[in-house]
Amino acid sequence: MNHQHANGDSASEPIKASLWLLWPIIIAGEAIFLLPFILPRLFRPSILEAWQISNLELGFAFSAYGLVAMICYGLGGPLADRFSPRLLMCSALISTAIGGLAMLRTPSPTVLCWLYAYFGMTTILLFWAAMLRVTHNLGGSQQQGTAFGILDAGRGLFAAVMATFMTLLFAQLLPKDALPTSADLLSALTWIVSIAITMVGLAAFLVAIAFRSLPKSQDPTAAKNFEWRSVSPLIRRPAMWLHGLIVLCAYCGYKSIDNYGIFAVDVYHATDVQASQLTTLAFWARPFAAIAAGLVADRLSHFKSLAALFLVTALGNAALIFVSPVSMPWFGLLMIAVTTAAAVYGLRGIYFAVFDDLRIPATLVGTAAGIISLVGFLPDVFFGPLTGYLLDSYPGRPGHQYVFGFVCLLSAIGMIAAIWNGKHLMASRHQDGIPA
Repeated sequence: MNHQHANGDSASEPIKASLWLLWPIIIAGEAIFLLPFILPRLFRPSILEAWQISNLELGFAFSAYGLVAMICYGLGGPLADRFSPRLLMCSALISTAIGGLAMLRTPSPTVLCWLYAYFGMTTILLFWAAMLRVTHNLGGSQQQGTAFGILDAGRGLFAAVMATFMTLLFAQLLPKDALPTSADLLSALTWIVSIAITMVGLAAFLVAIAFRSLPKSQDPTAAKNFEWRSVSPLIRRPAMWLHGLIVLCAYCGYKSIDNYGIFAVDVYHATDVQASQLTTLAFWARPFAAIAAGLVADRLSHFKSLAALFLVTALGNAALIFVSPVSMPWFGLLMIAVTTAAAVYGLRGIYFAVFDDLRIPATLVGTAAGIISLVGFLPDVFFGPLTGYLLDSYPGRPGHQYVFGFVCLLSAIGMIAAIWNGKHLMASRHQDGIPA
């Protein structure tokens, strides 16, 4: 855009000068979700058997997380605009690690729901908006897609490395000459949870050390600049809520990746180790997809890039509706799953790179992130119980077909919303006399 080119060199200075500061954000940004989400994504069939819970009961735990998170998104945004990210993020990581100790014992469905509600507070109220705000500040005005692409790519690389390590260790901890019993699975999972807790604690230490040198301009302790009355105009913007819908559709696609492992077990009769290997392979698509999406989006258009990625996601989920061992060999399933996951990870890499497109004041980025997240992450409330119900009520392939069909529909809606919002914002800029 012409109005950005004039100061393009200065705009890129923050990310060039402080690029290394993205690495503690990257590690912390994924480590904090190891316990509530990455472990169930990797070892879902084993967790269900070892803890003696159903898909629906695990879905209720995710719902408890989502209900608390909805409140925390609204409160966490203004917190991020008022307090230091170092304080908020370290507190979040330490409290999440402490909560993970409950997973070392076999949690009952009730305990699991309370634990996930607690995780909803620690990971969202104190962490989420603070992470997005400091990333936005480091990105400058010219490289939002790149900054957020690097964030999600780095998070994906960290997740893939951890997933590979934990999957290999998990396989080594299980007996080689017999099918694992529930006790075998529980013992192996205890080791995995212990490692995850340790990583979360180490991430807190890393943030505490690295953020000591955070430039004052990137440390938004901006209580003197933040005013509650400035939130009202944000809430009244239709583009904000429409972008919340875009994030919601993309997030449902992301959460559907959790079902790849159980799909492989139910439909392809894969072993628990093969299922975790499939999910791990999908994890490896994330770093490449996110950074590529960020680089392309900064050079073309954020909203056109979102629409294109939604199209690939819709086609991928449509393909998953029809695949079976008869029609598609295991390698074909891997290719479809990885391609679809890559499109979803691309969406995640850029859907928070639009704050400048939405014309959000720098002092309100955390609040805007909270408002968008309030809508965008509603799937944390309903997606787990809905998919759990479908998988338990329609065992085998039919339940998975319903899930993938639902995600395919949402991806089509997301594509339409991205196109609509992009055109609306472009027209608004022209009306205000701002060069495109």
